[in-house]
Amino acid sequence: MRAHHLKDLEVIMPLEAVRRAHVDSTLSPNRTDTPEYAGPHPWQIAPWARVVRRMMRHRAYTRWVDQYCRPLVVQGLSHLETLDGPFIIAANHQSHMDTLVLHEALPAWLQDNLFFGAAQDRWYIKGRRKLVLQPWYQSLVLGNFPIMRGGGFKAMDYAAWLLRQGACLAIFPEGTRATDGNLGAFRHGVARLALEQGVPVLPVYLDGLRAMRPKGQLHVNPGPASAELLAPLRFAPGTSVADATAALYEALNTRHLEPRPIPVAPARAAQPGPRFVWPLGEVAHA
Repeated sequence: MRAHHLKDLEVIMPLEAVRRAHVDSTLSPNRTDTPEYAGPHPWQIAPWARVVRRMMRHRAYTRWVDQYCRPLVVQGLSHLETLDGPFIIAANHQSHMDTLVLHEALPAWLQDNLFFGAAQDRWYIKGRRKLVLQPWYQSLVLGNFPIMRGGGFKAMDYAAWLLRQGACLAIFPEGTRATDGNLGAFRHGVARLALEQGVPVLPVYLDGLRAMRPKGQLHVNPGPASAELLAPLRFAPGTSVADATAALYEALNTRHLEPRPIPVAPARAAQPGPRFVWPLGEVAHA
């Protein structure tokens, strides 16, 4: 099957094709050698921002999944029925397609109230020229929020604030995309955040996306993809961060070590963009 070049996606998709050398070249010519970072943007949880994000959802997410995931199979949605209140989604990280597929695998009520952790040193640099690389665009349209890699747990302060506002988060605990067939080591941020805020963690196993676009590849190979929601993890008070991280790793790695063919299902029909968008107001969990 012919590969589709990502040049067509640069308007909307956050691309790994923007390497650090390219990042430097797209910064303002008046910049210093030290990049200046933007965010976070607390206004992204406001009702008006949610409306904008819903209006842009088809353009930013849905159409790419419709085009490249043939098909997208989603399993385990019944686990959402056991969750009440904010929670953290933790998924394995294989590809820059991961965020798109994870978003599209979830129901609309959760999409409206879901925010993705994104590397601040890659996606929240001031002075970028492309629209999709503008920090405000990342926060408003894509629903991202910045996490500074290597910033310690203080880098999770804004994530904790989002949870206290009732938002749900999606974070890749590996911190970067895997470069081989194994899960990378998990960082402690998700576990510590869940313990300190008293929220459950929903593991989601993504499959097929590394074959579609592995790290370092500049094009997408259309193919089957799946997202499987696993049983939520609830950590008892007094659980150590290390033990919670180990439990999360075990849940995802156990599934990873049980390779399964992606179930055959018809490709999802392309969805048209919304004609009408109603004001969202406060988002309540179903």
